[in-house]
Amino acid sequence: MPANLTPEFLKARERFRAAQTPEEKLAALEEMLATIPKHKGTDKMQADIKRRIAKLRDAQQAGKKRGRRSGPDHIDREGAGQVVLLGPPNSGKSSLLAALTNAHPEIADYPFSTVLPIPGMMEFEDIAIQLIDLPPVTAEYTEPWVYNLVRQADLALLVLDPTEAAQAAAEEIVLILEERHLRLVPAESGVEDERIKEVPCRIVVNKVDVAPAPDELTELFPVIPVSARTGAGLEQLRAEVFQALRIVRVYTKLPGKPPDMTEPYTLPEGATVLDAVEAVHREFAERLKYVRVWGSSKFDGQQVPADHVLKDKDIIEIHLA
Repeated sequence: MPANLTPEFLKARERFRAAQTPEEKLAALEEMLATIPKHKGTDKMQADIKRRIAKLRDAQQAGKKRGRRSGPDHIDREGAGQVVLLGPPNSGKSSLLAALTNAHPEIADYPFSTVLPIPGMMEFEDIAIQLIDLPPVTAEYTEPWVYNLVRQADLALLVLDPTEAAQAAAEEIVLILEERHLRLVPAESGVEDERIKEVPCRIVVNKVDVAPAPDELTELFPVIPVSARTGAGLEQLRAEVFQALRIVRVYTKLPGKPPDMTEPYTLPEGATVLDAVEAVHREFAERLKYVRVWGSSKFDGQQVPADHVLKDKDIIEIHLA
């Protein structure tokens, strides 16, 4: 099958061949991948480009890690969002992480079995979301670096055991965090206060196969009942985490070709066409001619302005000058 390479791809390939630095090579390869026609005739070329990109990115990451102080208070972001699991001892955070991700935390029936942050990737439809299991938060002792990880998170899941004093535990954790200028909220209020960091929160009541979720918890935050042991409610949890992150998925297509529905770009709610173009490639914004949209436009393939606000699962077709 002929490759039918686009003029944009050929220009990017020339830039790759002329590139002198790893950064220039990576930028050219990313543009090649964004503009190459997606069909069986280019499968091997796409795979080769992806391997080259991965190799350059791995080299960059290795360089960053050598120059950065390591510690438990920082976890590199991966996926469409970063979500921390908070809770008192023995609430089932580690069991929940193991049920939702590929991580293998230590699961024990004694308190404080989690002593370091443990990340894992949770799949939701065609994206992955990073979950981080944290050590327990208690009035007696909380690892100091836990607060830094909560501060950098996009969402907190407050995991509670319905057989214990769930509401009292939740209220205690809220107060402990507020003493560190961290405020758990149902949704970000947009209040500008440099002293306080607002972190959106949902309560996850684990072990509902043993006891139901207490009704009074809904007065604090939205409640998601689950059982890590039986799997009950886990699909609802995945969906509600996605909704709470307030992100949209945007897919791309080349003119005259079907869209690539395998690897969407994730953007915050309210993102515009121009934001999406810059996410595909930072240099495309300077060369942008126009964009067609399938989904949130009045009709499929409509040419829209750069400030058009995108919706979840929109498809964009970028035309460059």
